Amino acid sequence: MKNLIKNNQKVYMIPKDIQGGLSSAINKIVGSTIEMDIKKDDMKYYSLGDVVEMFTVIDDGILYFKPRVVEIDKGQNTIKVEFDKTKYDQLQRREYTRIDFKNEFTLKSEDKSYICTCIDLSAGGMKFETEADLKCSQDYEIEFSLESKIPIECFFKPIRIDKKKGRSKVKKNIVSGRFIALKNIDKIAIVQFCFKKQMENKNK
Repeated sequence: MKNLIKNNQKVYMIPKDIQGGLSSAINKIVGSTIEMDIKKDDMKYYSLGDVVEMFTVIDDGILYFKPRVVEIDKGQNTIKVEFDKTKYDQLQRREYTRIDFKNEFTLKSEDKSYICTCIDLSAGGMKFETEADLKCSQDYEIEFSLESKIPIECFFKPIRIDKKKGRSKVKKNIVSGRFIALKNIDKIAIVQFCFKKQMENKNK
């Protein structure tokens, strides 16, 4: 696994309390130890001996592993974690692009709110079904949740809008687009959620 990660590589790290989830760059790798900078306010979420979750994008996919915190330097605001080079999971890029995710959420268009139905989800955006007539030139406020039920709020930029085919009297649109102004902690939560769902599907 060591050959798949390198200095300055961006990683997502998630402790037991996901509120402490963060993205950081690897300072250095020595043997099976990784050192990273951590914001002072996030240090409280990490303790010696804790097992954390880590994700990082590699050339042909995404890498997931669970290292253990072995050193915390509060003076330098750094953390060192130790990984087992034989224990990791890897998904090819084509396998983690998006996941099927059937879930209702709220979209706001000017003074009106719509209940939309998500079709699939990725860390960058989603596809959904809606009665709303949206425009690709406009951004929309949305609120949705994953299995944790913790609401995720951001803006959504439509990229493609198609009319749904069918004989239903209610005309609906299929909208694909990307998230805008998504908080880092929410992006980490989505990455974690999508990866775990993909691993579940892969291991069935």
